[in-house]
Amino acid sequence: MTKVSFNGDGKEFFGIWIVNTLLSIVTLGIYSPWAKVQNTKYLYNNLSIDDHYFDYHAQPIQILKGRLIAILAVIIFALLSTVNETIYFIGLVVLFFVAPWLINKSISFNMRMTSYRNVRFNFKGDYWKTFLWVFIAPILSLFTLYLALPHVLRRRDEYMTQNYSYGNALFTCSMSSKVYYKAAFYALGAIVGISLLIGIGVMITAAIGLEVLNAMVLLLGYILIIAASASTYSSVIRNHYFQSTKIDGVASFNSSVEIGEFFQLISTNILMIIFSLGLAVPFVQIRSINFLSVNTLVSIEPKIDDIIDDVSKDSSALLDEVADAFDIEI
Repeated sequence: MTKVSFNGDGKEFFGIWIVNTLLSIVTLGIYSPWAKVQNTKYLYNNLSIDDHYFDYHAQPIQILKGRLIAILAVIIFALLSTVNETIYFIGLVVLFFVAPWLINKSISFNMRMTSYRNVRFNFKGDYWKTFLWVFIAPILSLFTLYLALPHVLRRRDEYMTQNYSYGNALFTCSMSSKVYYKAAFYALGAIVGISLLIGIGVMITAAIGLEVLNAMVLLLGYILIIAASASTYSSVIRNHYFQSTKIDGVASFNSSVEIGEFFQLISTNILMIIFSLGLAVPFVQIRSINFLSVNTLVSIEPKIDDIIDDVSKDSSALLDEVADAFDIEI
């Protein structure tokens, strides 16, 4: 197996990101599609497996058209909702049933705009299955006091992955609900443990008359809860997910993310963003991708040379671009 390689540089990406951000602000968002393409293309062009780099093919004008139509639809809905509350309620119901279609189209667009070795990825989700595993099943798990949620999340991840393709080759994925329950238990344990420490810290600061520190203790505790729960759950699930996913005859995967290292990454990322007032975002992206790349292994098999790119380069439908304008990503 070979490690995924990432050559992105924080300072270089910051220069691209800050210019794109300022231009997007000055143009009231009109430049944002160009910003998205440039930022994404930089990250993809610095990501490689076996000395072959990824690429991003979306055109800014594609994204701009989709966003303009999406914004127009939102404005019309907002205006109609002010006329009658019933119209607003009907609109929300319609949006609920349209959401699975939006998710499928948005993911499909982003996958088709991504390539490796000049072969595009794709996603062909089923409306009703997306509706079931992304919306209905998680809602129904409420009636089990969310005890069924880990199983639902496992089924959702399997369904999504099994509908990804690389050229004419499908991804396969078979995971265990037991691992999802294990990850949820670890995350819950981290939340409870840190919450107890926060409570003790607040009581100590109050007892010695340092109530002013309570806010700092609560903020730090909140950051630790996010970092601890995210790192424990994501590490377990990610490692299991990669080990359970492959493209038959083309590639198999592995992940070696450790909870402690991931916790350190997430917690410092949050602090960097807070104390830089958001200016550290590009550096956070670079260090996060670099960390995950180092901990991702891919075994490329000979049949990869036989893969046929069955996605036309001009196959981007306008409806897919409109769906992508809602920035729905899984």
